[in-house]
Amino acid sequence: ATMRIGQWDAFRLARVAGGWDQLPSAPQALASVANWAQSNGLGPEVVGETRLMIAPGYRFALVDRLFTNTHQPRSTLLLLVAALLGGRGRLLAVYQHALDNGYRFLSYGDSTFLSAAPAARL
Repeated sequence: ATMRIGQWDAFRLARVAGGWDQLPSAPQALASVANWAQSNGLGPEVVGETRLMIAPGYRFALVDRLFTNTHQPRSTLLLLVAALLGGRGRLLAVYQHALDNGYRFLSYGDSTFLSAAPAARL
């Protein structure tokens, strides 16, 4: 069995349901997906893929905060962080703060809690 969920399906579902407040909570929705996967013999894991590239200019609709580590230069993950922060300038300021204060980078480095810039939100 295969479950295909398109990039904009959540928005379409919200529109049909009459608004975001009419949809199940994120934990309820995730539990439903996990239950579906188990009942179709797929086990407790949910695996998927995306072709979505989040870069500066992207407008976030479902999240406005992110826990992440400090990423390697020129990585696509930096595009995600720059998009959340509202662009390259704020990204550079955050990373300069990390460098100035001895933060550790990459997978075994320090994590950060970031909030989206108002312009990055829908």
